[in-house]
This record gives sequence, structure tokens and C-alpha cells, in this order.
Amino acid sequence: MGWLYYLLEANLYLILFYGFYRLFLHRETFYGLNRYYLIFSSILAFVLPFFQLGFLKKDIIANYNGLTHIQDTPPLFSAANVCLSVYIIICLVLSLKIFWGLRHIKRLMRNAKRRKENGITLIEINHSKMAFSFFNLLFIDPEMNQKDTVLKHEMVHIKQKHSIDILFFELIQISSWFNPVTYFIKNDIKLVHEYLADEATTCKDIAKYEYALFLIQNSYGNQEVTLSNQFFNSSLLKNRISMLNQKKSAKWARLKLLFILPLTGFMLCLSTMAFTKDYATIQFGQKKESLTIVFQDTTKKKADKKRLPPPPPKEPNQSKSKKVKEITINEAPITVDHKKEARRLPPPPPIEPGSLKSKKSSPPKVDQIRFAPPIVKKDKKNLPVPPPPPPVEPKTKKSGGK
Repeated sequence: MGWLYYLLEANLYLILFYGFYRLFLHRETFYGLNRYYLIFSSILAFVLPFFQLGFLKKDIIANYNGLTHIQDTPPLFSAANVCLSVYIIICLVLSLKIFWGLRHIKRLMRNAKRRKENGITLIEINHSKMAFSFFNLLFIDPEMNQKDTVLKHEMVHIKQKHSIDILFFELIQISSWFNPVTYFIKNDIKLVHEYLADEATTCKDIAKYEYALFLIQNSYGNQEVTLSNQFFNSSLLKNRISMLNQKKSAKWARLKLLFILPLTGFMLCLSTMAFTKDYATIQFGQKKESLTIVFQDTTKKKADKKRLPPPPPKEPNQSKSKKVKEITINEAPITVDHKKEARRLPPPPPIEPGSLKSKKSSPPKVDQIRFAPPIVKKDKKNLPVPPPPPPVEPKTKKSGGK
């Protein structure tokens, strides 16, 4: 849908440029500047979307670490394809209007008399009351009143190549048919053409009052040719007569064109900050900052985990194995099972109840100490363990002395 965003952005700039013209320039009498303004502002509106200010832009640099994108093919009847199809169909229908206008001009030339004068083809159409020009072709009724005045008027259109302007704005209207401003611009450029031709015609040989009266008398009942500058155009007649009596604009009024510079700067800022572009752009100035985003291939890592070999199976006895400590005796390791040795130890001797009641118990005598039998360690050959020795009875003192 990048083409749609581009068209919307370009037509937004076209509206802003034309609004500036209607506010400040369309009543001024410097018609040549107005003509060039309409042409170059329309071109600039379609060029500005490709330019951005680098110092206002924050670039996003995406670092793809092995990430592979699988782009699904869009369906045939998606919203983007439907919009594109409708847009192209309407453009083709409007293009037929240009071919129809060219065909109409060719039919007028078929049975008419032709003659060339100074590189211009003069085509006479009898009883038509028509007068218009298309590039180097000048169509005129030979029986028209004040024929020299009409020829002088149409020669201005031919010399200044106004037909190129008309074809240019016809193409803009076809490409931006959804924008009503294009119809007003095309009407205004034709009006500026007539202002230029009327000004050149009335500067000599004929008064403005007589010229305006001549326009009124011959402006009804004429055929219209869309791709031409017509001398008798009733839709433009009122504005043409009012501008004939318009006071000349002051020279300082041309300074109004300088206001187009901040307007263009505003559009560049708008193009940089308000619109996301998915087409190539040209940047002016240094970039302000950049933001780096690293995309990791998480799907690939999951796949790698699945491909790893499974861990070796654990032995059933290993999980329940008892803690065994190795003891080296004469450089030969002997394993000792502490739990088995603890089971073989004899129980501790009973404690006399009287000894617990005494607050300060005297240390036991040597003959009263009962020693535990030594722990016999089991060697590798699994020798039998000898039985413990019998307990030693303490010696009791005799009641009488010697």
C-alpha cells in the first residue's frame, strides 16, 4: 500500500500549495508568476514525499541475527489489490477523455482548409464561430468579426506553449482523480492563460472596453474543446472582464512568493516526522540519532534444542545408592558403609538416675568408663567380623576395712 500513502501525501501538499495561491496570489496581476507558481508547486507536491530532513529523523536499524522471514503471498482479493484495481480502472476511464479530445481535433482537421504561416498551421472551419489553438494548430472561423484581434489573442497561446500546461494538468487530474483540488487548479491555469493573452491583446490596437464588449457578443453558442485554449469561453468570461479593469499590483506584492519558503520547510518537516515511508527517500542533513533493534531467532533456538541428543538413562540402583566413602589402606582402597557399621555398634550403657540429680557431677573414674568396641573395617575380601568383647563389670569396694 506504499503507492496509496505516497498519493495521499502528495495530494495533501498539493492542497496546501493551492490554498496558498488562493489566499495570496490569485487576485494579483503578475500573471506570468502565477502561471509558473501553479506549474512548479504542482510538480513540487509530487516530489517532496521523496525528501526528508535527516537531523529530524530517528532511524531504526534492525539487526537480524540469522532471522529468516517467511513472507506469505497476499490473497488475490485483498484490500490493497482491490483498491489498486479500482484506482487503475478509473484512471483508464479518465484517460479516454484525452483520446476523445484528440480524436475530436483530428475530425475537425479532416475536411477543413489548411495553410501554414510562420510555422503555424491555420485551419479554417466555416460557420463554426470557433476560435481555439492546440500547440501549433490554430482553428478559426474565416467569417468571424475582428478576426485579426482573435488571431493576435491565439498567437499568444501558441508562442507561450499553453497547450503543454493543459496536458500536464490533465495528467495530474487523471492520477489524482479523488482530489477535487485538481479540477480547480486546471480551471485556474486556463484562466491565467486567458489573462496573459488578454493583456497582450489589449496593450495595443484595441481598448479594453471594446475588447470586453467583443467577448460578450461572441461568447454564446460555441462548442467546447477540452484540450485547447478557447477564445470564447463563457465559463471564464466574468473573471476575464473583471481582471481587464483590475488595477496593476504593486511590485512589493511579488514578495508574497517568499512565504512559500517556510511553507515548503513545513512540508519537509511533515514529510520527515509525520509519515512512515516504505519507499526510497533522499535525506538532507545529518541524522540525529539511531535506534538499533536486534531480532533474535527464537524459533531457530527452539529447533536446536529439539535436535540435541537425549541424556543417557540413569541406572535404577544409582539413584538409590548409598553414600560410600573410600578409605585407602596400604594404597588399596576400601569402601566402608557407615550405616552398616552404625548398626553393628552395641547400645550405649544405661545412665544411673542419681547422677542426673546431682548439680555438680564429679568426673567419671577410669574404671567406670565403658569403651566402645573398635570398628572393624571391611576389606575387599569381605572377611567375617569378630564378635564384640563382653562388657567389663566395675569393681565394687568392700564394706569393711582391712
